[in-house]
Amino acid sequence: MNRLVTLLALAMALGGPASAGIISPYAAPLGVNNTNVVAGQISGSGVIERGSGFRVHFDNGAYVIRFDQRYFPSGCAAMVVAPVDATVVSAVVQKHCGGPFYVNLYLGNRGAFSDFQFIAREDAPQHS
Repeated sequence: MNRLVTLLALAMALGGPASAGIISPYAAPLGVNNTNVVAGQISGSGVIERGSGFRVHFDNGAYVIRFDQRYFPSGCAAMVVAPVDATVVSAVVQKHCGGPFYVNLYLGNRGAFSDFQFIAREDAPQHS
């Protein structure tokens, strides 16, 4: 019985990473770089704590994030932002494909500066 469990566990461990790409288009085998996905963490002062392939600066109280062209050749992307502090709420806007993302953080009804994390993925434009 122990041999059967060991063989099953070994088969799942070896076959799992190889088949992950078949199950989900967002998964890739280990060692493969998905260049159309960028993730990072920005400090409240606007310093990149984790991640690469993007730049950040302040403009009128918003964190402005621009991605390197090689990551999103179409210029269109979808972004999800999660503030590290649970009491802070985020709002993200990209005015047009290829433009920067504007991240605003709020604490109650006031603007806030707080650490946040994000994930952005290239997306095809809705109207060609």
